Amino acid sequence: MNFEQSELIDIVDNLGVGIYVADGNGVTIWVNKVFEQISLISKNEVIGKSLKELVGSKYFSNSATLHILKTKSPVTVSFNTKTGKRLLSQGKPIFDNDGRLKYVVNTIYDISNIFPDDKKENNNVLPIEYGIVAQSDKMQRVLNIAIKASNIDLPVLIYGETGTGKEVVAKLIHYAGKYKNRPFIPINCAAIPESLLESELFGYEPGSFTGSNKAGKKGILELANKGTILLDEIGEMPFVSQAKLLRFLEEKEFMKIGSSKPTKVDVRVIAATNRDLRKLMLEGKFRKDLYYRLSTIYIYIPPLRERVEDIKMLAKYFLDNLNDTYKTKKLLSPELIRLLETLRLEGNVRELRGIVERMFFYSKSDIISIKDYYESDSMQKNNPHGPSENLKDMVESYEKSILEEFYLKYRSTRKVARALKVSQSSIFKKLKKYGII
Repeated sequence: MNFEQSELIDIVDNLGVGIYVADGNGVTIWVNKVFEQISLISKNEVIGKSLKELVGSKYFSNSATLHILKTKSPVTVSFNTKTGKRLLSQGKPIFDNDGRLKYVVNTIYDISNIFPDDKKENNNVLPIEYGIVAQSDKMQRVLNIAIKASNIDLPVLIYGETGTGKEVVAKLIHYAGKYKNRPFIPINCAAIPESLLESELFGYEPGSFTGSNKAGKKGILELANKGTILLDEIGEMPFVSQAKLLRFLEEKEFMKIGSSKPTKVDVRVIAATNRDLRKLMLEGKFRKDLYYRLSTIYIYIPPLRERVEDIKMLAKYFLDNLNDTYKTKKLLSPELIRLLETLRLEGNVRELRGIVERMFFYSKSDIISIKDYYESDSMQKNNPHGPSENLKDMVESYEKSILEEFYLKYRSTRKVARALKVSQSSIFKKLKKYGII
């Protein structure tokens, strides 16, 4: 089937997402009509201009294209526009037959409503706790599944360790698709006492129990009608409440406390947990039938240790936001970034953000160094309520980062040993010790 160029443009202009195309030098060469509509920026404002220029002049707070010019790999970033819109860009490189970067094609989604009640925020700075920045294949896959799920009504179960960004992914699922102008209501199942959870979820009729509101109360499921409910920490939900939730998922209706007739609603359910639900099922603490119903679409968010390539981007993203907020120009030294990539980061993205903020505060120069990390880290370690880490651990983390850097460069134990002026046998033992070879 042959298409004229004008027909192809008509097709791309009518896609449900924005398209932004730059050449191999990062110069904008085309955008579709959807991009103009969701960004409130006309094509005449950006075509012919480089993304470096557009970011520098605050048209955009970030750019997937600029990252791809450096890494030559797909990347996903969230950014703000000068018009106050919040967008998500999935950028992909296109190469010519000689392997040279020819184009960068960005697929753009409007995620502005992730912050529907935030009126005071500086539109040039995306709140760092909600930033979406990813370069690793594993996290790209997570975001692709989330975006694909955004227009499908099936339940979603998100699993990931503390601090990996489960609520951010849940919000992306809601706001990137057809639900974006509808209610999004999160509820933390671990934060509500067992005796109150059912009344919070399902509501109650007037005079249902002692101390209840005389007018009755709508539950969260009813308030979220036509929208999405996020059941965070679903693994903490009491076993009895799980049965009522399962019935709702099957029938799309529930019984209010004190009511004799069902209430019917249309609510999309997303659940999130950092607990092993399969283990809880074996222990008889989580219903198997509920697990299988919730996990129709299953999203596993890997910890940072499984996607080390995202650490540099995330750390820079957090620092850029701090620089924008406090009008500074601080940078992370290359050695410091390599050190950050060796840390355990059991708190994942949340912990990394805290480290960057702490170093930003304690650093005395515009170049944040390894010394700033250890000095700021010691401030936290002196806190009796903070986690403990001894000198041996810190030295080994630094040693590992150096060995990884040199082995990546030379790919030979003999050459690494010569460069570091130590014996080859010593280098070999240390590389094996740290799992580098």
